[in-house]
Amino acid sequence: MDTPPAPTTDTRVQHIADLRAPIERAIPLLSSAAGRDAATDPRQAGLLLAASDDMTELLNRTAP
Repeated sequence: MDTPPAPTTDTRVQHIADLRAPIERAIPLLSSAAGRDAATDPRQAGLLLAASDDMTELLNRTAP
């Protein structure tokens, strides 16, 4: 079985950009949902904010 060629740097950069885009869109949605849930379900709000923080940290580590 042939091994596929390793992606070039340009391809990898594009793949990272492709992954970053939906994460960038999801962060404000998670934060908004956390704000909506804060009064009625603080545990869920905390989980949503933690996910938002994790995604923000990930974006900071993979910044172009």
